[in-house]
Amino acid sequence: MIGCAILYQNMSISLTHKYSELYPSKALENYVASYFEARNESDRSEEITICPDAYFKLIIQVLDGKITAYFLTGLWAKEIDIVVQPRIITYGIRFKVIAPEYILRGEIKSILNSVEQLKTEYFDVDKMEFTTFPKVVEQLEHIILKRLPREDEIKSNRLRLSQFLYSQYEDIKAGEVASQIYWSQREINRYLSKYIGVSLKKYLNIQKCYRSYFQIRDGEFFPERGFFDQAHFIREVKKHTGKTPSQLYKGKNDQFIQLKNMKHR
Repeated sequence: MIGCAILYQNMSISLTHKYSELYPSKALENYVASYFEARNESDRSEEITICPDAYFKLIIQVLDGKITAYFLTGLWAKEIDIVVQPRIITYGIRFKVIAPEYILRGEIKSILNSVEQLKTEYFDVDKMEFTTFPKVVEQLEHIILKRLPREDEIKSNRLRLSQFLYSQYEDIKAGEVASQIYWSQREINRYLSKYIGVSLKKYLNIQKCYRSYFQIRDGEFFPERGFFDQAHFIREVKKHTGKTPSQLYKGKNDQFIQLKNMKHR
């Protein structure tokens, strides 16, 4: 179980994972980045390193159709080493920054770089059937839509924040975000600190490093944008992942399975 795993570092392994990803309906695209399914089809535990990706996640792990682990992650600002037990299927929801307020209806700052174990009654996952991945996503969408407030209860500045953060793939500064969405940087900082536990600048740094993983995966180790020079690029990537870009690249097919399966949307 990921939430209760003993952590291992610097372990290179041969993975027998199958990974799938689906995107949310239009009604949820400001709150959910994607849904994913990861299958460990081997008969042994596997150690994997997950890099920060600027999302927090709801994770359900299933064995033979039964839930074996269920937890919520906070935002991760550093690499996390996890162990996936044999034959486990992991289902996950990647949430965007306004989801704590409108979907979870509470903060996740208290679990920054950590996890919270959940009872299966939360989100009614105890009523779910774990058959096909599309069927699981259909059920999750139904559950989330029931939790979503009425349109007139959702503040427009929150929507603008989410829409802008996930539509920009260039390097952006905190001040630019504030001016583009007509919400002061101070108030955005207060909002993000209240709900996810980091400032806007810190969040943008995590997001920038995450987006650099795509070029790292392709063997490009000189930054395309957003970093002063290569030394700055290496330093920032290592701060968030514990590895240099070249080390991440070397581990993409085994320990860093996330890099191999990343999709640029």
